[in-house]
Amino acid sequence: MHLEGTYVLATPRDKVWSFISDPEKIAHCLPDLQSLEVKDSKSFSVTVKVGISFIRGSFKFDFTLVDQKPPSHSSFEATGKGAGVSVRLSASMDLKEIDANSTELAWKSDAQLGGLLGEISPSLIQTSTNKFTQQFFECVKTKLEAGSTS
Repeated sequence: MHLEGTYVLATPRDKVWSFISDPEKIAHCLPDLQSLEVKDSKSFSVTVKVGISFIRGSFKFDFTLVDQKPPSHSSFEATGKGAGVSVRLSASMDLKEIDANSTELAWKSDAQLGGLLGEISPSLIQTSTNKFTQQFFECVKTKLEAGSTS
């Protein structure tokens, strides 16, 4: 499954970079975050509560930063498991300075879904994923544009 999108943030690029490259900050925008464990500067784990059709429960994801080119590019990989489901994810975010106070955040992700997710209609998965993604990026936008990056 491939997803991508673009957001324009009324925030300078260096502040956006500081936010998206800090697991303590970015993880708190994950909908239904239950826990966060930062292992080191390149890896962290989260547990989130997820509900897609009849699959509901807590999922643990292990994230690893793969490539960072401050202040414009970050990519990571993640693996997740829970409730008879497995997910392998690769994603990237690219920041482009529009002007001194505006940044374009372009993101892409590819996910391989296994287990019970194979029994669910792709449209249901897409709807749930779109909702989760929109909530995540709206939180990022709200925190950055409000000046609250904690």
